[in-house]
Amino acid sequence: MPLLAGTRLVAVDTETTGFDSSAGHELVEVACVAIENGEIGETWSSLVKPARPIPADAARIHGITDAMVAGAPRPAEVAAELRRACGTAPLVFHNASFDLPFLAVLLRAGGLPPLDNPIVDTLGLARGIHGPGENSLGALARRYALPAETAHRAAGDARTTARLLVALAPLWEAQGKAGSLAELAAKSQDELRVARRGPDRAESPTTPGAGAPEPVPAR
Repeated sequence: MPLLAGTRLVAVDTETTGFDSSAGHELVEVACVAIENGEIGETWSSLVKPARPIPADAARIHGITDAMVAGAPRPAEVAAELRRACGTAPLVFHNASFDLPFLAVLLRAGGLPPLDNPIVDTLGLARGIHGPGENSLGALARRYALPAETAHRAAGDARTTARLLVALAPLWEAQGKAGSLAELAAKSQDELRVARRGPDRAESPTTPGAGAPEPVPAR
């Protein structure tokens, strides 16, 4: 039985003002895309108004400017919508270790706990199939001939992440690497833990949001 049959997952992506939420960088956009029974479903996205101006280097990557977020909701307003969009479904990220700290800050601003949903990481799934190297979201989209989306924007990258999961899950199943969604989620993270212990750091997040310019990262 296909791993995604009869399931609902939610792919999530963020765009930010920088690399590190603990250093005061903030979300400027977040998106969720439903994956229903292996099919791409509804998209929800929102700009988020940061407390400080968006640095020029970040704006050059995702194209989100101070003018665009001037009327956007504050983090506390977006938090409840994000929680509703995610529900209790397993969440899909491409390099979740980048997005989750920013989402925790967003939810905390809304008085909500961090997400504790199961996590499937398509970066780990890609490494499990292709090994280390060029596993950025953009490169994988080209490898699997996924539909073109607006790169470096949360909705477009979340849809690409969702489609990438749909492409990778059958490969894991066919190769006998995972027999259930729970196993797929666990092994996707195991792949990344192994990578972090090794010398290859080429896929560490170095830019805000998914799909940054090469040679790095894997987002």
